[in-house]
Amino acid sequence: MDVKAAIATGQSQGVEIATIDLEEPREDEVLVRIVATGVCHTDLSAADGRLPVPTPVVLGHEGAGVVVEVGNAVETVSPGDHVVLSPGYCGACRQCLRGRTTYCERGGTLVFGGTRLDGSTKATLAGAPVRAGFFGQSSFAEYALVSATSVLRVDPALNLAHLAALPCGASTGAGAVLNTLRPSPDATLAVIGVGTVGMAAIMAARMTGVRTVIAVDRHVERLELATSLGATHAVESRTGVDLTGALLDLAPRGITHAFDTTGVPALISAAANALDTGGVCGFVAGTGATLALELGPMLAKGARLQGIMGGDATATLFLETLVSAYERGVLPVDRLVTEYPLHRIDRAFADMRSGATIKPVVVMDAR
Repeated sequence: MDVKAAIATGQSQGVEIATIDLEEPREDEVLVRIVATGVCHTDLSAADGRLPVPTPVVLGHEGAGVVVEVGNAVETVSPGDHVVLSPGYCGACRQCLRGRTTYCERGGTLVFGGTRLDGSTKATLAGAPVRAGFFGQSSFAEYALVSATSVLRVDPALNLAHLAALPCGASTGAGAVLNTLRPSPDATLAVIGVGTVGMAAIMAARMTGVRTVIAVDRHVERLELATSLGATHAVESRTGVDLTGALLDLAPRGITHAFDTTGVPALISAAANALDTGGVCGFVAGTGATLALELGPMLAKGARLQGIMGGDATATLFLETLVSAYERGVLPVDRLVTEYPLHRIDRAFADMRSGATIKPVVVMDAR
């Protein structure tokens, strides 16, 4: 079928809108009419050639839409169901069997490779293969072809453009707090970088009753929003600020938990140096970055660094938790979202790069 899609060609930064020919669903697949897809920094990195993503590839990995057709073996959803899509995973490797789907051992193929496990690309462009399985979905398109294991049915009354903020960005931030760091109410949590990931971490901390939450960012307006969403303190990380000192001023014994979303080595080091005895600094970004950290103080305090991939989430199981939290009003991701039509996706990318928008969501043009 002919489908309008945003394609990274590898010839330049950004994406191009073109019409691809998308295959029919196989027996274990679902064809979804995409209503909205969140924009993530991973999409930007892939479009700019900073990730090992083969091209041409249809980007987009936070899709939400309506089921159009299902394969013969699919029993979990039916045509007409409203759904949100999680990243793809194989379901059979050691990590998947442990529920650690974000560490799937076949992720190189299903996530960044943009194909099925058998190497097929799902689509063609002018007769040549185009990869339409980025994160298992390639949802910057009018339609996406996904494995049934990545599809979560949701209440049709919910706003799909808001739910499109959940599958990666919000899942990474909330999951880091709820699944990995697990701070107790008497903890002191510093969140460095309050974009979608950081804001979701702050919301999750409020959900679990953490009494001291410090938001760190260089955008004053984001710090104001973070405070309204649950942060108890705000630190502006402008050039020249002693972040370690600023954190210790607020928590003289040290912070028990730090969560970095920026991948900036200097900020991670500053947060790690402010840890209390037994403290942990989680991080979720850092492609190509090298961290210089003095090990002695970390050793003396029994402190540690913790890499966290995708919020240590278990595919649609954790996504269902987030949808429920949004529905109850305790995860108000709608306050982060700005919508853009598909033909304005370059503007969505630019606004995310500049920080003008926290969570761009691409809404498909009417057909």
